[in-house]
Amino acid sequence: MEEEKQLYPFRLISIEDEFQWGKEIWRLADLGWRDTPVRDGWLAGNSMGEIMETYLDRIVGDDVFDSFGQQFPFQIKSLGVNGKMPLMVSPDDEIARQRYDSLGKEKLWYVCKAESGTRLLLGLRKYVETADFIDACISGEVDALMNSASIKAGDYFHIPTGIPHCIMGKAEILEISESSALDFRLCSWGEPMPENDTGLSLGLVDALDFIDRDKFPAEKLMGFSLEDRREKGPANVLRLLSLPQFSSKLITLDDALHISASGSNESCVAYSCIKGEFTLQLPKVDDEKIDYLPIKAGETVLVPAEVDEFYLLPRSSGTTLIETLVELHTEPDTYLDSESDSHPHSHSHSFSCSDC
Repeated sequence: MEEEKQLYPFRLISIEDEFQWGKEIWRLADLGWRDTPVRDGWLAGNSMGEIMETYLDRIVGDDVFDSFGQQFPFQIKSLGVNGKMPLMVSPDDEIARQRYDSLGKEKLWYVCKAESGTRLLLGLRKYVETADFIDACISGEVDALMNSASIKAGDYFHIPTGIPHCIMGKAEILEISESSALDFRLCSWGEPMPENDTGLSLGLVDALDFIDRDKFPAEKLMGFSLEDRREKGPANVLRLLSLPQFSSKLITLDDALHISASGSNESCVAYSCIKGEFTLQLPKVDDEKIDYLPIKAGETVLVPAEVDEFYLLPRSSGTTLIETLVELHTEPDTYLDSESDSHPHSHSHSFSCSDC
């Protein structure tokens, strides 16, 4: 039976939406109205929603399935901003569940590219009364009330729920968030709003009661610049964000990296290639599954929880990727086992070209 076949890592086919301010490229989505299909293997052509409906905990892991059910827990998309992105805000899990039977939308923004002068607007500079905030959004002058800072490649930001945010300028952003369509548009800077594919009302009036109008700490707007961590061992790993909803790390892949979940079936894991190219290699060759996958910049690969061992091999120098998974407990993270301080090289393996 097909259900008994061993699942395998698969690349996803992106879906692109264009707007006057730029474009969104959905790399991994399970929203119904945006549902990325599988590119490779015997699951090719099936959407994430169809796969989740059929394989359930075999895709996401036992613990994640117990918490999220049939809904895939996170989504990944690229934002190509060329102008003024609409000012947006998203609700937390409680409001999203009560009103829309949905997850909320905590976000991570990682800056892949940014031209000089590009700015991030994030949170208010000081407390603002509701009436004043409404007037500023309607007039298109709300940016004067907000924190603003220049951004550059390598910066990354946690975008909390309830905090208004947008990008102004020209930039490429990788957005990792909870699996949710709940972006409420507060201000479109005079541009007509696109049709809402979700069928929901996601505007200023509907968001007023959960917008955080208090002063947002300026130090949170500064983001974090990536460190040079080459002295740390074969894999340079930097934790970008750790939330109950999802966790993300940046990996500079200088050498082959062996990853093992030790049969725990805790969580699926996604890798989004930011720069360069790498190969995802399975430890055994089997005619019923793909034994390796080349992943280029701009592509995302999903490794089901059922796949508990694999290798990441760089195909070019400076290869950089972001790992995303769900950590539902406070125990030490052992999924990326090369981070162990006691044996920093024990899980790194070198392969010849023929192995790749």
